[in-house]
Amino acid sequence: MVTIRIQSKEDIIAAYLKSFGFKGDKLASVVAAVVQNLDKSGCENGEVLLGLVDNFLLKTAKKIFPQSRLDDEQLLAEFKLCFLLCGGSDKCSTEELKNFKLPLALIRQMQQNYVINAPQYKYAEMKPQVIEPFHSGRKKK
Repeated sequence: MVTIRIQSKEDIIAAYLKSFGFKGDKLASVVAAVVQNLDKSGCENGEVLLGLVDNFLLKTAKKIFPQSRLDDEQLLAEFKLCFLLCGGSDKCSTEELKNFKLPLALIRQMQQNYVINAPQYKYAEMKPQVIEPFHSGRKKK
């Protein structure tokens, strides 16, 4: 079995941000910006760090999709999906991400790509129907 040893909170955040499409120099600068903002929390636990990042993303998702009736986990997943579909990692500048802001054009594109779930199903009881035999009109001999 292969194990991955995580060295620091930078490694944790970098691994998480790779799933958003960030790579190369941009990944390093975004990780530095996120770590700088999270250093105020003083947390070293990986789950708690990612929880803090997810909380920020959830707040952003609620601003971008204010009419959404999805649960928090579903809304966060919707935000991540729209961000990936729109190529958000390429459209965001490092300076915008340092200030935890998304470009207006990206926000509009994400709103257009918002996936609308089908309405809730409503089940009703169906009364049994009388089945009448089918006759072709010819009589048997």
